[in-house]
Parts: sequence; C-alpha cells; structure tokens
Amino acid sequence: MKSRLLAALVLTAAALVATSAPAQAASYVKHASYGWPDQCQWFGNQGTVYHTWSSYYCETVIPTNWMAPGLYNLWVQY
Repeated sequence: MKSRLLAALVLTAAALVATSAPAQAASYVKHASYGWPDQCQWFGNQGTVYHTWSSYYCETVIPTNWMAPGLYNLWVQY
C-alpha cells in the first residue's frame, strides 16, 4: 500500500514538472551562442535597446577559463 501511494506521488510530481517547464521554456528562443559572457550580454542588451526582443538572458553552458573561451547561449523573448 505504501509503495502504491509513493508511486502515485512520484508520478503526480513528475507530471507537474513536465507540464510547467515547457510553458516557461517556450516563451524564450535560443538566438545565438558566444564564447565570452560579455559578448552575450552586449548582444542581448542591443536587442533590447533596439526593440528587437523584449527580454533576454545568457545561459552558461561551459564557463570561460584562463586558457579558452566558454560557451554562452543567448535566449530571447520576442
């Protein structure tokens, strides 16, 4: 009986997470990728200033280190 209740709770929680995440993710679109965080921020800000999109954020995929650039994705909301 306990295992069925636990399984039902896990499935309910998984369904809630699965239905809420795409709604937020669908509002942003990946626009570009950059090697440095300041590049991502600059291009994101330029799009906002010139009303190309309403908001943006930069996602750190691979952080920059002293020897090489990283990977930063620019996500925009139109």
